[in-house]
Amino acid sequence: MTTTDKAALLARFIEERRRMPFAWGSNDCCLFAADWVLASTGRDLAAEYRGQYATALGALRFVQSAGGVEGLVERAGGRRVDEKLARRGDIIARDVGNGTGLGVCIGALAAFVEADGLCFLSLHQSSCWRF
Repeated sequence: MTTTDKAALLARFIEERRRMPFAWGSNDCCLFAADWVLASTGRDLAAEYRGQYATALGALRFVQSAGGVEGLVERAGGRRVDEKLARRGDIIARDVGNGTGLGVCIGALAAFVEADGLCFLSLHQSSCWRF
């Protein structure tokens, strides 16, 4: 996939998800990030967990079994890169106010799922992975 194609795909992905509300097990931070990786690479990082939880407790078990959100991304084969080298489409982990969330880099900001759709936060003090 060319850089131009990936940028267009990311723009469509973000627009489709912009107003999609948060929902455990279908549109939470881990599945949002996994859905992007699936759309952009064809690899489903969350295949074994899809449909397996629908509550905060279920999500917590899923994340803990993977060694936390960072462990989840690394176990799935993400290559860690310095936040200063983050580029569009990279997976981002950072404090989102109620814990660590996973998002997708869209440039100088990253998109994260919140109650009523996406929020956009800086990359400051984040971890970053590339697939």
